[in-house]
Amino acid sequence: MAGAPPSRILFATVGSLGDLFPFLAVGRALAARGHAVTVASHAVHAPHVAAAGLDFVAAGTLSAEAAAGHVEHAFAPLRGPRFLVDLVARDAGPAYAAIEPVAREAALIATSSLAFAGQVAAERWARPWMSAVLSPMVFLSAHQFPPLGPFTPLHRGTHPARAQGHMLRWLAQHGTAGWTRPLRRLRARLGLPVRNPRGNPLFDAQHGPDGVLALFPEAFAPPQPDWPPGTDCTGFALYDSDLPMPDAVRGFLAAGPPPLVFTLGSAAVAVAGRFFHESVRAARAVGRRALLVGAGAHAAVPAGADDLMAVDAVPYERVFPHAAVLVHQGGIGTCARALQAARPMLVVPHGFDQPDNAARLTALGVARALPARRYGAERAAAELRSLLREPGFAKRARRGAAMTAPDGATAAADRIEATLRRNAGAGSAGEAVASTSAARRQPDSGGSAGPPRHHG
Repeated sequence: MAGAPPSRILFATVGSLGDLFPFLAVGRALAARGHAVTVASHAVHAPHVAAAGLDFVAAGTLSAEAAAGHVEHAFAPLRGPRFLVDLVARDAGPAYAAIEPVAREAALIATSSLAFAGQVAAERWARPWMSAVLSPMVFLSAHQFPPLGPFTPLHRGTHPARAQGHMLRWLAQHGTAGWTRPLRRLRARLGLPVRNPRGNPLFDAQHGPDGVLALFPEAFAPPQPDWPPGTDCTGFALYDSDLPMPDAVRGFLAAGPPPLVFTLGSAAVAVAGRFFHESVRAARAVGRRALLVGAGAHAAVPAGADDLMAVDAVPYERVFPHAAVLVHQGGIGTCARALQAARPMLVVPHGFDQPDNAARLTALGVARALPARRYGAERAAAELRSLLREPGFAKRARRGAAMTAPDGATAAADRIEATLRRNAGAGSAGEAVASTSAARRQPDSGGSAGPPRHHG
């Protein structure tokens, strides 16, 4: 199928590196086809976007220092989600001001779940709008309602019954209705309906009317009847990071048998507590070497310990395949890389999508799970012994790696180009640019330039 005419595409994403890297993977795939891709996100992500060869817009006022200071509040079991949503919603006004010039000229806008400014910009300028869902928890399906905050105890190792799931979804939707009040002020200022006519911005209204990219494979999360119309499971959009591979790590991996690898990703590491200290004790209890990855890991390694190594960061794609067992927090990006590495896992979920991802990995038979609040040396050692001794985990992990083989970034780029073609019709790239320029020249009546299009 012929490619879409070269176009300006705006990606808006909010969150950690796990929220950024899939967009960089898709952005590079589109840039290779001649499209101009701008990524709007936190200023701290600018170097990663530049390394990917994409354009960048610093959206919002949240600094790296402020974000680090907020992580502990965001991971609080009960109040954390509301704290995070309120933080992002209050930052939506400055973020919108930053991305508006690009949004006006964009042929298409794609947004992540909490990228409220990008969602409002797509509505305000009537741009074709697709959304990306990075982990299945975001859908909050009544058929597979995830372990989430106060609802976690209802799981008991499996998803609640469908009737109970419908009730929980209703409670979650209505209980969060007031969390995004700052968005109403932004919408009023822009002349949009104060209350989003498509519903709660954390539920139906976050999904793009021109398509929803579920950036994970169906084998990880089978589609459910209440997912949004037009949802495509593309597979994981894996991005080879720009992080260097330290020579010392390379030497450590080669110096002995495969080590245990302990990491908490780029967000949960800020609330590590005694995770690394307990991990060292667990590794010693099972008689295994260990590589600890994350800020704060160095303090857990005794001086002169040649069976242990700590490092701030490594490229997961180059380290994970050398592990005996991977112990991680269950962020979706880490899960994808762990599956790709075909290694058994011990998942230590801290919050957000991590408990749901952990449940899915255990259901696949490639992992065991131990909640962060219960993580200690004795329990971790018992789980590690099981993962190391039972050959079924390694066998299933090798099979699980197959689900990461399809190139999700290429598939997502194909879907985006299909949307560009559909909206451009038979017009040329010049006509597409002219139409966006014409929209920009329209007198600012304060209202939306038209209702969003739906092709689902």
